[in-house]
Amino acid sequence: MANRPGMLSLRQDVISVILSRGELSKSEIVGMWGLSDEEYEAVKANLADEKLLEPGPRGKGGFRARFRRRAAAANESDERTQVFENAWENDAVDRLRELLSHKELEGLLGDLVYTVRRARIQMTGEDRRGTKTELATALVIQHQIDLFRHAPIRTLVGRKCRVRPPGRWYPGKGRALQFVHAAGFPAELAGIPTADSPPDFEYLEGRVDLAPLADFQKEVQERVMRLMAAGGERAIVTLPTGAGKTRVAVDSIRDWLTENWHREPTGSGNTVLWLAHTEELCEQAYSCFRQVWEASTLVCPLLLFRFWGRYTRNLAEHRETLENIEFRPTALISTPQRIVNLLRGELAGGGKLIESIERTAGLVLIDEAHRAAAPTYRAILQAFAERAPTARVLGLTATPFRQEYLESDPQAGTAQLKELFRTIIEPVKTLGEDPRKRLQERGFLATPVWRTIKTDTLLKAPEVQDPTSLTEQEVEKVDYALRIRADNPKRRLTILQQVLPIAQKSDTQVLYFGPSVLDAECMTFLLRQQGVQAAFVSGGTRDVTRRKIIADFQRHQIKVLCNCEVLTTGFDAPRVSHIVMARPTVSQVLYEQMLGRGLRGPRFGGTDTCMILDCEDNYRSRRPVLGYQAFRKVWHARSARE
Repeated sequence: MANRPGMLSLRQDVISVILSRGELSKSEIVGMWGLSDEEYEAVKANLADEKLLEPGPRGKGGFRARFRRRAAAANESDERTQVFENAWENDAVDRLRELLSHKELEGLLGDLVYTVRRARIQMTGEDRRGTKTELATALVIQHQIDLFRHAPIRTLVGRKCRVRPPGRWYPGKGRALQFVHAAGFPAELAGIPTADSPPDFEYLEGRVDLAPLADFQKEVQERVMRLMAAGGERAIVTLPTGAGKTRVAVDSIRDWLTENWHREPTGSGNTVLWLAHTEELCEQAYSCFRQVWEASTLVCPLLLFRFWGRYTRNLAEHRETLENIEFRPTALISTPQRIVNLLRGELAGGGKLIESIERTAGLVLIDEAHRAAAPTYRAILQAFAERAPTARVLGLTATPFRQEYLESDPQAGTAQLKELFRTIIEPVKTLGEDPRKRLQERGFLATPVWRTIKTDTLLKAPEVQDPTSLTEQEVEKVDYALRIRADNPKRRLTILQQVLPIAQKSDTQVLYFGPSVLDAECMTFLLRQQGVQAAFVSGGTRDVTRRKIIADFQRHQIKVLCNCEVLTTGFDAPRVSHIVMARPTVSQVLYEQMLGRGLRGPRFGGTDTCMILDCEDNYRSRRPVLGYQAFRKVWHARSARE
């Protein structure tokens, strides 16, 4: 393989990363160094006699660091550090200490044992096993209120208590409540019951008031309405994150559908297909439709469908309601994959539905439209271009460009978007050439203030042909390697030293983007050890638990919310004062999405400024430039913008 380091240097590199992180699975070693199966086996054989390492766990392979079994701290029974404010959390720690041994707690914690131990060595120079209190505390932080959702934990606890655990865990239900009571744990650990599912569709009328659109939003709306007046037109709408793209789009859709309804109450063109790639974004759009219609008078009725995930799956069950698409103004909020499945005939009874959607489609809207060059979106756009040629296509994005370049052409990815959308709509008249700066001056957006966290972490990246022009695959490859190398205790503690005094202030709200789920868990544990109310969410967090954690953060009951990439979109916490960019990336789009979580200004309920704590090892020389200037020459022909 080209540019492959020698076996000796590769061996040293692999050992170094494993010792800093704790372990690397087979898939991580293969992915990070781009190894074939034969090359991996050679590396594995070469490391077999390394005394600092031991084989990774069954099912994951790879290697993990070997630690000497040291004794726990003396006076274990006297050690009682309170890191929780909630009584149920402290009671859970006490019960876990009482029931489980050191070895059992360590086994349940997995990788977190190593990272916490390395953190202790860095902080105190003390190398010992964690006390049972430390281990039980970490376990409660790791799983939070869903502790017994994890089968190994409830199975072990059940065996120790001689209580039969539920085979399947239904949070908040009878058997869960019986189990935690019989096992001697607080009732909170039965979990939060899943709320009744929201309806698959609603029929909206109108109520209350929303704040009127700002002038720059009205400028965008006027241009959107002109586009909607003509069939078959396409455009991409761009406003900086936090400037209200969704609200502008839904207001425009309301006015357009209402005008059509008054002119011709039935007929084609009354269906809006709104596409978003995550369920969070779908729910965000659905909520905006509801709010706008409830705040409106003299507005057409709207049939509003949740058409993603578990919603509206049984098409036969909803047949009669779905047939109303032919006669009523309708908005279907969907993920692109659901529509692709319809187009491919993979949903029972879906043929008639997709025909109705195509026959009545007036608008196809793509949220986070910088993704629109992906195969799923292209398949949908191609199908509607052929079968619904009068349908308009509208994209929404804060980043009307792609950083994934092709053929070493730094404009090729953005040119693909221009090919798809043809026209860009932005509020040039009201905001000028630098909309973000103008919105900051007017208080709609917060002004970012950068502060550097200097780390000694060396972030090596795989070699690429042209570092100024990365393909999509190269971006993923480079980011993967950066994330693995950035996930280490020394770097984490360096960041902690900077975050801790900020989080201890009474008027701060910190959003932390970490390089991995393990890093987010460990940072949460370290902050809680220091008395800071912190929590984390990941892709594995239950939806209902995630909503509660986010709500607690929005209510300032949590000071630091840690995550690994799950809060880049579909998340709103206006009063964020600090963002920690501990997740290294060379993707400009991802960087701006993370940054944008803290840029809501005071006129939109946010803050005047937001401090961005940026790690110096995060390729600062290539840190993406904020703003659109470098990309406008693709979208605009006028020489003044080139």
